[in-house]
Amino acid sequence: MSAMRSIMLWARTDGSHVTNIDCRWATERTTLKFSEGTPVQAVDVFCWARPALTHPLDINGLKPGDVIHQACEETRVLTAEILGSEHAVEFLRECISIATAAPSPGPVAIRLVIPLQSGTIIRSDIISYRLRDAFWVEKAVPLASPLQVYAGAPLSLETASLAEIFRASAGAILLKPGALGPQLGATMGFLGSLPPGVESDFCAKFSIPWISAVPIPRKRLVLVGSSNQDPEGGGWTQFAHHAAVALGIDLVIIDREDGWLAQGDYGSWYEALLPAPASWWAAPSADGIVELVEGYKASNKGKRIDGLATFVEALQVPISVAASRLGLPHERTSAFERATNKYNLGRFQKRPAFLVSKSEEVLSLVRSAQNQLMFPLIVKPCFGLNSEGVTRVDEASELAEAIEAARKSGKSRSEVGDKVLVERYCEGPEVDVNMVFVDGEVLFSEICDDFPKGADLNNFGTNTRNGTIHKTITKPTPDHRRNFQETNMVFPSALPDDELAALRDAVKGTIQGLGFKNGVMHVEARIAQSKYSYQSADGVVDLRPRHCTGKAESRKDAPTPWVIEVNPRPPGLFASQTPGSVYGIDYWGVSLLLGVSDKARAAALLRPFTIGAQSHTVLVMIRAEFDPACEGIFDSDDVCAELLMRYPELKEHLGRYGCLLKRGQRIPHPRDGKNTFVAYMNVISRTSRQEALEIAKKVRDEIRYEIR
Repeated sequence: MSAMRSIMLWARTDGSHVTNIDCRWATERTTLKFSEGTPVQAVDVFCWARPALTHPLDINGLKPGDVIHQACEETRVLTAEILGSEHAVEFLRECISIATAAPSPGPVAIRLVIPLQSGTIIRSDIISYRLRDAFWVEKAVPLASPLQVYAGAPLSLETASLAEIFRASAGAILLKPGALGPQLGATMGFLGSLPPGVESDFCAKFSIPWISAVPIPRKRLVLVGSSNQDPEGGGWTQFAHHAAVALGIDLVIIDREDGWLAQGDYGSWYEALLPAPASWWAAPSADGIVELVEGYKASNKGKRIDGLATFVEALQVPISVAASRLGLPHERTSAFERATNKYNLGRFQKRPAFLVSKSEEVLSLVRSAQNQLMFPLIVKPCFGLNSEGVTRVDEASELAEAIEAARKSGKSRSEVGDKVLVERYCEGPEVDVNMVFVDGEVLFSEICDDFPKGADLNNFGTNTRNGTIHKTITKPTPDHRRNFQETNMVFPSALPDDELAALRDAVKGTIQGLGFKNGVMHVEARIAQSKYSYQSADGVVDLRPRHCTGKAESRKDAPTPWVIEVNPRPPGLFASQTPGSVYGIDYWGVSLLLGVSDKARAAALLRPFTIGAQSHTVLVMIRAEFDPACEGIFDSDDVCAELLMRYPELKEHLGRYGCLLKRGQRIPHPRDGKNTFVAYMNVISRTSRQEALEIAKKVRDEIRYEIR
């Protein structure tokens, strides 16, 4: 049994009640070393509430929430200055509150993580980010400040105070009550160690070099454009902001004069907000950006600009040109020109893709066999986002409406005028392939299954070719044909290994062929003639092996990847956050680092958990669907909170979730070409994909909302 150090804390948990907390930790040094990661000293502190003990004479002056420690006849309140940060004070208060409420004799267990390598932390919230949704973690908080420098020396746990341990730590972890299992006895004669399963999971998450021996200076990035949605609507700008703070990157944002950033209380998100006039947004040009950046530099002498970036596809071409003229890191303009124009990408892929302006042109193309164009077809804008204006067309009578929907939804560009894109529909399973390049090499990639949308269903409620789908549609309405909005995204993919390898090779070849060297690439793809299809078993739809016909497979019928869209940015909205939970990778943080050419930190943060995916996760997206006769007024409160009130047992299976609409908010009908999500929920299972899908089905079936 390890020797234990014990100290006493006193806390006023309410107006009159004072609680004594017995805190203990093993005095032997617990050093965890990793083959490729930063070694750490892990200090596990166990706290018991002991309200019967006496307390110092001067405790009566304590305010509610205050915590004091008495040592060497000195009594002091543990403030942010003493513990190292306000985060540390809040964390300790929460732990004491839980310990006070805990049934005797169970303790609250805390792990404090001290880096044993001298240097600069590469991301201040690395501890909390890598432990998101870990099975044993109740809460993890960062204790480091951005770009904090650590000495790398271990503490002597025989003499170190609790305050010294907090100040030396990069992060603090509160364990779930059940995570300790049988390690604890009925008394405080505790061995002072965590269960092997907890230790192995911790090691799997931190086999990365998160302390840099090379000094890291602060960087400054000019970010052009913000998300369409504000933070409450799930917009991505909040994720970029949080990552920038943790990475020590100052943002100078160029945005609309009347945008939500300028209208709201977001001044702490940026160093400067430079409004671009409405005329520039109507016709984005490199000249306007160069003028704004040069003006900022002239007014702020000595402030170096390290990068210029945008995550708005319509702006990527002019931003690339402007970065080149300003001497800042950038990708080839020609790569963006081909990737962000869906017609150019289709031609680059040597796929039958045509620009049309009316139905007769499409029918003429279909009649000519050399065009390899046949029903069903896809009609969509050349420039667009969020699958808006994308329609599956099964017959000629549907063409005119589909063309008009694409024209209304698309972003007008002079090179295509009022033309829209028409191409063949691929019937295979759809996936999202997220791939990250640094200096032309793939440092990380992952594939998730993008479950069938309304447009993937035929008249009888089945997958067009290969399997029964859970939702029955008696007639394929225009709204369903136009619906390519996500329903469920499941991580990781269940496709067979050879098809996953073929998808990775196809996506890598496409990205490299387009000319990209660096960046996060969000790619939508399908696998034609897949050996798997969506089928229902016991009421749960999933990818399952197709029934073999007994005929030998010809080369023509072999599984073939289709790269449908290449988006040179992280996944949109909340879909960008799920890989952080599943693999420990933050696409926004990596994108910002590549924007300022900090490739060393990007490479370090692209190392996934050594165990691979830590869970089966279903990102459930609830789309706003309602009768066109309605006003389109959302008439519910928080639908996620309401669901959990009815089914509180679901909470233990949920990661990040949120309601994206407010009561009284007006939303467009899907037939107008605009897609709206009501809510999203990440459903997690560490047992099986089947369990995750069963819970996800219950979430979708039971969530309630009203639109009047």
